Amino acid sequence: MEKNINNYLRHHTLVITFIIFSAIVILSAGEYFLYKKVMLVNKMVSEGFMQIKEAAKINPSPTIVLKK
Repeated sequence: MEKNINNYLRHHTLVITFIIFSAIVILSAGEYFLYKKVMLVNKMVSEGFMQIKEAAKINPSPTIVLKK
């Protein structure tokens, strides 16, 4: 009886440990890919802002000059 309980606990402990380890690996991979996507979006936004700044330098908006 004690041998059966010991075997049962050992088997289920290994299964639970494997499931937890697998979940951690999957979550880590997801975090890595999410981080890469966020960096790509940040790069695209930064390039967009740089293009807006460059366009503003080439074609400056007209200003009104008040003369007395």
